Amino acid sequence: MNKKLPLFFSKAMSSDKCLSLVWLRRDLRLHDHAALHFALKESGVIQPVFIFDREILARFTNPKDRRLSFLAQVMLDLDSALRTRGGGLLLLYGPASEVMPKLVQALGAKRVVAAADIEGPTRTRDQTVAKALEGIASFHGVKDCWLMHAPEVTKSDGSPYHVFTPYSKVWRSRITPEDLAERKVEDKERYANVEHLRTSAVAAGLRVLDLNKGLAALLEQIGYAPADLREWPADAGHERLERFAEQRLSAYANDRNLMAEDGTSCLSPYLRHGLVSVRECARRAWDHPGAEAWINELIWRDFYAMILYHYPQSAHTEFNPKYRDVLNWRQSDEDFARWCQGHTGYPVVDAAMRQLRETGWMHNRARMIVASFLTKHLRLDWRLGEEFFAQHLMDYDLASNAGGWQWASSTGTDAQPYFRIFNPIAQGERFDPNGEYVRRYVPELINIPAGKVHQPWGYNAARDYPKPMVEHTQARAAALHMFKQIA
Repeated sequence: MNKKLPLFFSKAMSSDKCLSLVWLRRDLRLHDHAALHFALKESGVIQPVFIFDREILARFTNPKDRRLSFLAQVMLDLDSALRTRGGGLLLLYGPASEVMPKLVQALGAKRVVAAADIEGPTRTRDQTVAKALEGIASFHGVKDCWLMHAPEVTKSDGSPYHVFTPYSKVWRSRITPEDLAERKVEDKERYANVEHLRTSAVAAGLRVLDLNKGLAALLEQIGYAPADLREWPADAGHERLERFAEQRLSAYANDRNLMAEDGTSCLSPYLRHGLVSVRECARRAWDHPGAEAWINELIWRDFYAMILYHYPQSAHTEFNPKYRDVLNWRQSDEDFARWCQGHTGYPVVDAAMRQLRETGWMHNRARMIVASFLTKHLRLDWRLGEEFFAQHLMDYDLASNAGGWQWASSTGTDAQPYFRIFNPIAQGERFDPNGEYVRRYVPELINIPAGKVHQPWGYNAARDYPKPMVEHTQARAAALHMFKQIA
């Protein structure tokens, strides 16, 4: 290596080239990648960076959180893929708002490129980093994680929409082929010397993680331990997208609510962490017969992101001001614990909650059922459910999760009317008619006949299954009364 070159340059790069750091966050792939595409258009070399942000991880205290195992495996896979391209991943741990500015100065980088985020804390973090880099390096936030970013779809006066249907109409009128186009990654001989960068980062006192000792050792460095990932292989995203598009997309509108069927894509964790891009999902679906319902789900994803962008307080307080801090939510640790454990006495609710705990995922129809049960039958605060989902969902996304919980509790934007209260028995009979979903996760009911599994009480075969913790008609009346006191 030419000793006159700064340490971060590869042999092929001349000394007048500058270093761009590509800060990976929700875009953990090396294809159709907006930040890499942007950085590669500029002169110089690039270095992909990921930071296990200590301030974000503080919320997730389960040492065997399967999402951390998933992310750690993704880091190992990314590093391996980058090495085949002549580079490598620079992986760090610490408060990202402090780590990134220190890293830029330690490496002499002139540019930081990252996919723009919409959550309040992450936007504040990025603003803090950009300010710290003033006069040192430029900070670029690029559009990647959503098809249409929040400021792109507004009313004629610039104000945000609160209702999905008019939002979706304008969204469709403004989406362009460019919004769906692939962001190509032409990275041949464009990577910096990662070993030299790592040495410089360590010398600057930054905590650089070792990627050479396997998954368990990597997790130990950040305070976690391996969890079972058989349901969620880190490299399965593209395969699942292709299989869904070829085999199930046409029937999605009809099959997506059938909880025992393989009718959904099961792509959400891969989309949430960016192992597949939302653009490639849209491209596969756009002209596909019968794909309209799935495209609509991608628009809902943009809608909830838009709401959180414009109203960051909606993550933790009622969006509808009429209900803000005035609903008389019950307080019952015992009832909440039974809901969490899947011991409510309503088979479809219990199956859904056990599915979540066992697999890190829950069918979308089931999410609506359990949220309605918690907030309407038990009259417990929607924030309890939102936090429980946050701790367990592989695909946890603040915008969609908070939006969905507020929809179910009738406190959010474009929410379900308060008088619409799911009957868990009827929901089970309609969307799991043969009881296959229930028996898969509630083994106490394995011997109950299909037509009786959603009302198993009194059967000797169900003697180990609890009685319903509340009676539907009475619970519904109590919920209506709570809302009518305000409405």
